[in-house]
Amino acid sequence: MRVKVYEIKPRRRWFVKSREGEFVLDKSRLQCVIAIKEGRGSFKFLDRSREKLIRELFDGPSLSFVSGGTTPDGTHWDAMETHPAWSVEAIEAIVKGQLYGHNLGATIEYEE
Repeated sequence: MRVKVYEIKPRRRWFVKSREGEFVLDKSRLQCVIAIKEGRGSFKFLDRSREKLIRELFDGPSLSFVSGGTTPDGTHWDAMETHPAWSVEAIEAIVKGQLYGHNLGATIEYEE
């Protein structure tokens, strides 16, 4: 498995005004390539400005939101799942949910 981390940029179309929250990967700004093999990842940074952030995201366990709500007495609750570091579930959770908050996005290439 290989993960390529890019910066994201607002989607711009000359004929349509960009809607808020619409972002695409900026393929000209590759930050890092991560090769995952046998439960371990190796990083190759092309831009070291976010090295610490990317390492922290991928080297530790990942949390993903499962559900939440409010009880009849008004108490709010959330349910989270913890995925071990370098598992497929952790990688997918990071790419789909956590990178966006840091102005980053990624693609996942699965090996067959």
